[in-house]
Amino acid sequence: MIRAALAAAAVMAVTIMAAAGIAPALAQTPRTITLVVGFAGGTAPDTLARILADAMQRAGNTNVVVENVPGAGGQVASARVARAAADGSVVLLGEVGSVAIAPFAFASLPYDPAKDFTYVSEVARTNFAFVVPDQGGPASIAAFIEAAKKADRTLLGTFGVTSPGHIAAELFAQSAGFKGEPVHYRAVADGIGDIARGQTAGSFFSIPLAAAQIRSGGLRALVQTGATRADMLPGVPTAAEAGVPYLSMSSWFVLMVPAAVPAATVAEIHRAAAAAVRDPAALDRLRGAGFEAVGSSPDEVKAMVGRERDRWKPVIERAGIRITN
Repeated sequence: MIRAALAAAAVMAVTIMAAAGIAPALAQTPRTITLVVGFAGGTAPDTLARILADAMQRAGNTNVVVENVPGAGGQVASARVARAAADGSVVLLGEVGSVAIAPFAFASLPYDPAKDFTYVSEVARTNFAFVVPDQGGPASIAAFIEAAKKADRTLLGTFGVTSPGHIAAELFAQSAGFKGEPVHYRAVADGIGDIARGQTAGSFFSIPLAAAQIRSGGLRALVQTGATRADMLPGVPTAAEAGVPYLSMSSWFVLMVPAAVPAATVAEIHRAAAAAVRDPAALDRLRGAGFEAVGSSPDEVKAMVGRERDRWKPVIERAGIRITN
């Protein structure tokens, strides 16, 4: 009789907890989460995904497995997650390109970033440095702009059409008032070599790539786009310090789930992600890879994405970028 009463009480307690929305994490979050990243292994998004997966596992009782689904700058992965089961078992590591650039650069997409997803958290961001030839290049960003305004055209290297670096280059030319012409490279080494030789005038590199190339010689950074100076480039001024505040920008990464995932499950995934980016070991790895940890709330990340979409849409339209599939 006592055993039966205790069992009934336990069932009632769990029922009350669930009704109140405070059931244990495993009642809301799948035992295994697949974290989908839209780029190949060894890329910056893949590195970030694996740091997050490790830290999220330490933060809770859920296994997190990284799945690489490369293709079309993150569009293939985004479409996969948009169609996934709405139980929180599949999470997308979205980024600025597929979320805030592609909707305005492509005539059609296999997903709708505004309707197909719930945004969980901005987990991290990384910034850019604008690099030029070390030998014979301008001494400052102001000198670069002055020379570019006098030229018929200024070649700016990018690592792909509609990549964040490409759209940053378009923003730079539009805001500074010179005629910029993008040169798209498939191989990073080719882009680096052409800048070092002065065949292209400059390019926006990720902070880790810029720092590595500056150390090895051949390139020099004129400005970095973060709000504060990166530890990897302490001697390079920020955009605000250099008098070009319009170049303040980041390449950001957000966790996204299918739109119909229950709010309680979204909250559990957010708690695990927020704990992950506060984890000391994860923070060390993030900094070493050139990332800044964020850990924003669902409301904050939704607002941030909206602002970014509003920012990049007119830049893309003025550049005349419209890709038909």
